[in-house]
Amino acid sequence: MKLDRIGGLACLLLGAAGWVGCGSGETVVQVTPPPAVDQLRTTLNQIGEAGVVDSSVEYVQQLAEEIAAEDPSKSQLIAETEKLTRVRGKSAIKKQVTEILKLLE
Repeated sequence: MKLDRIGGLACLLLGAAGWVGCGSGETVVQVTPPPAVDQLRTTLNQIGEAGVVDSSVEYVQQLAEEIAAEDPSKSQLIAETEKLTRVRGKSAIKKQVTEILKLLE
């Protein structure tokens, strides 16, 4: 008999929790990514500071293409980011990053 009362109480509590809900007040947060130009500047600065061309250069190229598609006057970005993939040496990388950043001004 005691076991029936415990089982009944457990069912009652589970039913109440299901009815009330655990996360009834969900909040949806809309996140707007920064503009492609800002993302490109940030990534280029990171490459320039590190002095190493790594896989992030692919992201740089993607952003350059996106920016050039939106603003044809920025089409030189594509060629300059391509040059960045071939540059070797910390000072040469920093120089190329600087050249690309000038195109964003």
